[in-house]
Amino acid sequence: MALQFYLTTHARKNGEHAIRVSVHIANTRLQTTIGITVNPDFWLDGKQKVKKGTINSKGMKFNEINDKLASIVKAFSAFENDNNGEPTTLQALKDILHDSLYGRTGKPMREKYGFYETFDTLVAKARVECQWSLSTIKKYNTFRNHLQSFAPKTRFAEWDKDMINKFIVFEGRKLKMMESSVQKDIKMLKWFLKRAMEVGAKVPPDFLNFRHKFKLIEKEVVFLNWDELIKLYNFDVPEEASHVCLKDISGRNYKKTVRNRSSLVKTRDLFCFCAFTGLRYSDMATLKRTDITSDFINVITEKTDCTLKVPLNAYSRSILQKYEDEIYPGNLALPVITNQKMNEYLKDLCEICGFNTSIKYSYYKDHIRYDEVYPKWQLLGTHGARRTFICVALELGIPTTVIRKITGHADEAAMRPYIAITDKTIIEAMSKFSSRKTHKLKIPHLR
Repeated sequence: MALQFYLTTHARKNGEHAIRVSVHIANTRLQTTIGITVNPDFWLDGKQKVKKGTINSKGMKFNEINDKLASIVKAFSAFENDNNGEPTTLQALKDILHDSLYGRTGKPMREKYGFYETFDTLVAKARVECQWSLSTIKKYNTFRNHLQSFAPKTRFAEWDKDMINKFIVFEGRKLKMMESSVQKDIKMLKWFLKRAMEVGAKVPPDFLNFRHKFKLIEKEVVFLNWDELIKLYNFDVPEEASHVCLKDISGRNYKKTVRNRSSLVKTRDLFCFCAFTGLRYSDMATLKRTDITSDFINVITEKTDCTLKVPLNAYSRSILQKYEDEIYPGNLALPVITNQKMNEYLKDLCEICGFNTSIKYSYYKDHIRYDEVYPKWQLLGTHGARRTFICVALELGIPTTVIRKITGHADEAAMRPYIAITDKTIIEAMSKFSSRKTHKLKIPHLR
């Protein structure tokens, strides 16, 4: 590396000259002013710094100026040591000078690949090429908002390991996000930086090997067991505005007023239909009468575009028959309630049903563990019906290969997040040890 500071030949109106830097690294040279001016009488050309006691027209003292010059030398030396002989661009040298002068919070230099413009372009391209669902698009939009809250004006050159770690701390402390959610954002960040690098953005390669240990606790799968499902299926929703006496998870009595009875009845039927067929809400809500035969439901799933042939059973068939004389827009087979509203009604419905088993929900935020306890009804959503189907099917002894054929899961790994082994299943499995005993049990002595 060859680096030199010197003054320009032409003086400003105030008599000061601008300090220029000339740096040459790996066949690339940068020559430019650094935004600092001094009187030539105070410049030490041999030592390439200003004299002690110097103050320029902008009020910069000699130690500030000399420290800034030293930081420039240090920054370029570090770059040369880390470069490993790779080609050096003029833009890279400009970025280093800019950061050493103004820091990463200073005014960013214009670059060919704007950070957020590139993000929007790559996401728009992926939406079309990968046929992203609305939920995936929403996740990336939310992630972009998190980025902009953290760094409204940023450049690709800033996103080294330190920047990523600061982003993790920001999401945990400022945005109060759970570590599982922060982990998902970091996966999206790495996806974005990798594709930005592929199109030519100058991204520090740190992120390729970036690893961060997140504290994660696997969520308990919330579903209805067989007895609860049958109770819900047969449940007679109380009359509108009537009062229901209930118990909370602490055993205290309280009353709940029934609201929106007709919507609760539909919610009961729609949830149970999904729980007896394994369909997602999105596929149930678009099911047409022409998709139904005497024995099967024929579905092309919205999420994966796979074709499913789901057998009807006595329960799912009875729900279809209940609404077969009704007429719905688009020749739909069932009355449709929006996913958001159905989630609201489902919680009210399951609360009235008395599904108040305590469920512990644990998670980490900013490395601090939180433990909360909720009644089951409060954690149930429309997707709980699909989980219920899988868990009840396992409890009934239906092979996973058959379950996957019905649900459309590609393999065991894809199905695993939805599988919960119930207490009943565990007890029955453990009882097999007892059933095989052929002689009197001996209790071993500890030595």
